[in-house]
Amino acid sequence: MTNVIKEAKQIHFIGIGGIGISTLAQMFNEQGKSVTGSDIEDTDHVQHMINKGIKISIGHKASNIHASHDLVVYSFAIEKDNPELLKAKELKIPCLTYPEALGELTKDYYTIGITGTHGKSTVTSMTALLLEKAGYDPTVVVGTKIKEFDNKNYRIGKSKYLVVEACEFRNAFLNYKLDILAIINIDSDHLDFFKTQENYIKAFNDACKRVEKTGLIITDADDKFSKDIEKGAKAQTFKISNKIFKDYKLKPDVPGKFNIRNSAFAAAIGGFLGIEKEKIEKAVSQFKGSWRRMELKELHHLKHVKYYDDYGHLPAEIDVTLQAIREKYPTEKILAIFQPHQFIRIKNYLKEFGMCFGGADDVLIPDILRNRDTPEEMASITTDELIKEIKKYKKNVFHSTDIENTADWLKLNGKNYGVMVAMGSGNIKKLYKLI
Repeated sequence: MTNVIKEAKQIHFIGIGGIGISTLAQMFNEQGKSVTGSDIEDTDHVQHMINKGIKISIGHKASNIHASHDLVVYSFAIEKDNPELLKAKELKIPCLTYPEALGELTKDYYTIGITGTHGKSTVTSMTALLLEKAGYDPTVVVGTKIKEFDNKNYRIGKSKYLVVEACEFRNAFLNYKLDILAIINIDSDHLDFFKTQENYIKAFNDACKRVEKTGLIITDADDKFSKDIEKGAKAQTFKISNKIFKDYKLKPDVPGKFNIRNSAFAAAIGGFLGIEKEKIEKAVSQFKGSWRRMELKELHHLKHVKYYDDYGHLPAEIDVTLQAIREKYPTEKILAIFQPHQFIRIKNYLKEFGMCFGGADDVLIPDILRNRDTPEEMASITTDELIKEIKKYKKNVFHSTDIENTADWLKLNGKNYGVMVAMGSGNIKKLYKLI
């Protein structure tokens, strides 16, 4: 590690509860550094870290920062006027964003980055498990919890290999030193930052140019926006096409044709690193999914219902997930519960959100959650407008308000359904506990 991280003994994390930033906090804690943090919300994940010996304050206040801290790492969600960030700068403590800190870490490893609009966490998990089972002993940083890694969202290995989920948000992945870059797909997202589709696509091209000359860029030959995305890059490119499915028998133990496609990226990485075909196929066949990716949950009351919790929050993700669930349960009555997240996202993709619930029989929509939205953006779209759009394609579209009200609706009407799929990147992840 470079000096700023290697030499830091006391590190404070602002926004420590985030699924990404918490990986570094827990890794440094395990490595014997003194780790503290703060977050605005007390969650199960925060409590898990507290139980591991990390001192976490709920709420941000200047008094959480001390002159003894020699590094502060903060989430992208933290505003510039955050009192802890201001205090750290006043004390001249080095401050890094989470992607900058992770970028420093990548410099000391052979780094395998997994990116794309959809499927990053799944492919990162598949790749991490493949390398672990093949004896490569990787260090892993991923945006989901992996059952095989004791339900942690990281793994500390002893080899030179680092597998990272390389998020494109605010150009985070441009901080990383990359030896292999897998681009699963390029759709459109985070236009509150990128502003245009062209800027969004350009970010992936810029990431390709960061890949080492001796490395590899993997893209999907059938993905329209991935075409020529590697233009100007130094590394060689491998394109996922039907040929790889002739070379490998890829059957992950999770529903959906898209997950078979996802596994091809892990296979291509394994093949480039010299892992034997049989080991690749076996590791892929043992992949049983990860946290909040079509994760089957048990309900307290509606025990007859097969309830899936899923992180999907973009139209394409909702569409393929519901189609996979429909393939698995062709005769069951399926309810999709989608919590819209970020007003500007719903406005930008309103038509696509209207059309993406084809795999479900009925749809339940809680109120849109705010996420970085300005007052003007919040005024630009309503939950009723979203429901009206979905009703163009679905007869039964119901409305609830917050998570508690959604749970009440399900307790009242849940007997009508055999399968429920709760989707979104907000607090809908808590819903199953209430029903």
